[in-house]
Amino acid sequence: MPQLRLTLLLLIISTVAAAAQSAVPQLRDITVRPSGSTATITLLFTGRVTTVVVEPKGNGVAQVRMKSVRADEKALTSAVVKPGLRSVRAHIERTDVLVANVTFTQTVASMTVTKRDSVSVVVLVKLRPNSPASAATTSAAKPTKKESSKTAPDEPPDTSPKAGNTDNNTADNRTDNALSRKRWALNTIIIDPGHGGKDPGALGIGEVKEKDVTLATSKKIREELKKLMPGVKVLLTREDDAFVELYQRGQIANKAGGKLFISIHCNSMPEKPHPASGFECYILRPGRSTDAARVALRENSVIQLEYGQERYAGMTTETTIMAAMAQSAFARFSETLAQRIRESVRTTDILPDRGVHQAGFLVLVGASMPSVLVELGYLSNEHDAELLGSKTGQRSLARSVAKGIQRYAQEYEAIIKEQ
Repeated sequence: MPQLRLTLLLLIISTVAAAAQSAVPQLRDITVRPSGSTATITLLFTGRVTTVVVEPKGNGVAQVRMKSVRADEKALTSAVVKPGLRSVRAHIERTDVLVANVTFTQTVASMTVTKRDSVSVVVLVKLRPNSPASAATTSAAKPTKKESSKTAPDEPPDTSPKAGNTDNNTADNRTDNALSRKRWALNTIIIDPGHGGKDPGALGIGEVKEKDVTLATSKKIREELKKLMPGVKVLLTREDDAFVELYQRGQIANKAGGKLFISIHCNSMPEKPHPASGFECYILRPGRSTDAARVALRENSVIQLEYGQERYAGMTTETTIMAAMAQSAFARFSETLAQRIRESVRTTDILPDRGVHQAGFLVLVGASMPSVLVELGYLSNEHDAELLGSKTGQRSLARSVAKGIQRYAQEYEAIIKEQ
């Protein structure tokens, strides 16, 4: 019965991951920067937006419409209203059409999409002073002070600077940039030592236990990250030989405000000794090989030791997809993180490179951030087991994993600074 339950659960996870592959881009942030006769509207996403339509709508409104995207309330209201703007309003129509209406204090002359890449859309808006007729219309339509408190409480007063004075705009742009970078800064990393407590994980050659290797190596990864990335908070989901249920690990990461989640494990084959050897990374997507499915089945089997394992068996496809959607939105970032870790370990020749794979790991479902599961090596292999059981081997692997995370962070921060 437990085996059947796990098989059904993996089928559900595969369905979740399949949905993740086709998941629409998620809006992260909206920034509007007016400056004299021009302005830029920047929208950040978790993936590439395929359809963008821009159109001046009159009365100073610049409208941006995007098809097949999603957004939560926090992202929709992330724009900061500043001098030169009357309002920024965004909403979702028909479940997946993003409509952003940016109202300027000047007339919108034209709009052009100047950049559309895998993480952002930038629109250039050309402005011109309002004509006397439009100014009169705007003035007549503007509510009195008494009326405005009832009909437009969130409509800011016209505080645009005089022509030729861009100091306020420049200062406000700097503030807006700083706020955006702070919101998306990679400031917290979660390292998840697999197994623990009553769950020993794989038992390798020489009685090496997976739970001991993962905890010791995770602590060393934290030490290395503190050296390489001072100022970044690095937390572990367990600090000692404790049993932490799979669903709780994602909860710990989310509650701590994690920006990356790296789950550390060791691989193993049923027979010992076995020639299979090497280091590999996994992301949450449908498994493309029987080997990936085998690894996921072994790692997910820990739920048999959990008191509340019925929570997994009772999950429907719909609720599981909803639970996984936040993580799946970061699939592209997860893949990049896995590649950078893999490249770093590969350059050291510590262990053979077995690449980046995908499978349905329950521990990755609940983390709302880029997430990777790392298999350090095979405890069923004599060479790997000896390396993983030694402090020197653990330190070498930890240093390589940390350098891969650092490289990913540098690339990520470069993207943030461009916005």
